Amino acid sequence: MMQSSVMITSELLQQVGLPAVLEATHCRTPQGSRLKNAARVYGVHNRRELEQELEAVGNLTTLIRQKHPQLVETTTQLARLRELRGTFSRLEHGTVLDDTEFFELKGALAIFSRLTKVSAIIEAAGVSFKDTSKAAMMLDPAGKKNPAFHIYSDYSPTLDDIRARKRVLEKQISKSKGAERKTLLTRRAMVIAEEDQEEDRIRRELGSKLAESLPQMQHNAEACGSLDFRLAKAELAVRWNGCRPALVSETQPAILTNITHPLIASHLEKQGQEFTPISIEIRRGSTVLSGANMGGKSVALKTVFLGLLMAQLGYFPVAESLQTPIYDFFAFETSQDGDLHRGLSSFGLEAVKIRDHYRRSKTRNGLIIMDEPCRGTNPGEATAIVNALSKSYSISDSSFLIATHYPISPSEGIRFYQIRGIRPETLAQQLPPLPEEPTVAEADKSKPSGGLSALAQPDLKQDLIRVRRIQKMMDYRLEEIDGPHAVPSGAIKIAELLGVDDELVREMKTAWQEEQWQN
Repeated sequence: MMQSSVMITSELLQQVGLPAVLEATHCRTPQGSRLKNAARVYGVHNRRELEQELEAVGNLTTLIRQKHPQLVETTTQLARLRELRGTFSRLEHGTVLDDTEFFELKGALAIFSRLTKVSAIIEAAGVSFKDTSKAAMMLDPAGKKNPAFHIYSDYSPTLDDIRARKRVLEKQISKSKGAERKTLLTRRAMVIAEEDQEEDRIRRELGSKLAESLPQMQHNAEACGSLDFRLAKAELAVRWNGCRPALVSETQPAILTNITHPLIASHLEKQGQEFTPISIEIRRGSTVLSGANMGGKSVALKTVFLGLLMAQLGYFPVAESLQTPIYDFFAFETSQDGDLHRGLSSFGLEAVKIRDHYRRSKTRNGLIIMDEPCRGTNPGEATAIVNALSKSYSISDSSFLIATHYPISPSEGIRFYQIRGIRPETLAQQLPPLPEEPTVAEADKSKPSGGLSALAQPDLKQDLIRVRRIQKMMDYRLEEIDGPHAVPSGAIKIAELLGVDDELVREMKTAWQEEQWQN
């Protein structure tokens, strides 16, 4: 990671899908790819830099949509730029460059020169190029603008004289025979040795002179990287129809309007389904998200988190609009299997994370998201823990967003959202079996007679159809509620829709009715 006050782990990035976002950001230069892979998260103290980054990406987005004529030249030149760090390092340390390195350096200088002429793009990207014409002239002493490079005779009268003598000898050799030819070849070998010696001297001298322009060349290479990365961000924003995030003060809420998780949306689209955009306001304090099983709580959390993280990375989230403060740190926690190397159980690891995030939140303004914490803990203690977390963060400068099934007592500083879930009218429906489902009789006939193969095997195709049927029944929209309303019912209906046997479903419904009566 590049310098930043924001701490973020690779595991966290993987959980929310950021690596796929970075992969979709198509940089053309090694310099731009390095910036992308550094995954710079701008912190509170980098606010001005983040504003400049977003401004540049926005400007480039406009030019891309306008199909500005300078874009073709820009992308063409950027695609030609090679890795230069090794060459720059050798120049800095006085190491003699070989002809290939001089050639690549000559090509880079030509690229820098051409990019200075795409003024609209350069201005929009907020980058600048320094004059490197002096270095370019050193690598093209005759001014022929030939892309190739060799040690030209123009570099040295001595070299010019040596090569003239070599040409005369070579002409004589072509016409000579016997002992005379042998003598001429010997003389030619001595001239070649002189030539090699003079060329080495010129390389050393040329490298020393080029080193004087090293700061300007390094600056231009970095400018190409910034231009490339910002252009790639802008291209992604156009491709995904992203919006420019508005940065607000630390005391103002994050407001996300119709935000989409681009990767999940793409996956659903391939299945012929649509992603339901999410709208939510996240203030300092606690925000509680509830909803039925398979209602999309985890997707909602990842969508919110990725959108806010992308904004602080200088990307355009896929949303109708988004405003956000700048967070000092990010945390996204979901149920895990524990850390075997540290001998922690699932809850043990959760407790460590809870401790670390809470301590950080006392001095820093963070975004902390927890997806179904304490899932493996007994319900009584789990309810107490999530209530304590929600109440403690309700008076914090950090923003705490939690998805949970456990009831949370209302308190000042706690807001409640709910995913609508399965529509009420569908809960009482007795849906017919899927057309693809075999009848009981057909299923019995198809069963093998014995052995291990006689064990029931899951029908993945049928399960997929069932899941999609549930998805069509589900309302994934978020709605703010005025308190901890009961989580919408639907778990038993989902079990039924997933093909759980009728007799078991009846037992579930009976037990649920008894539970409601007792409560």
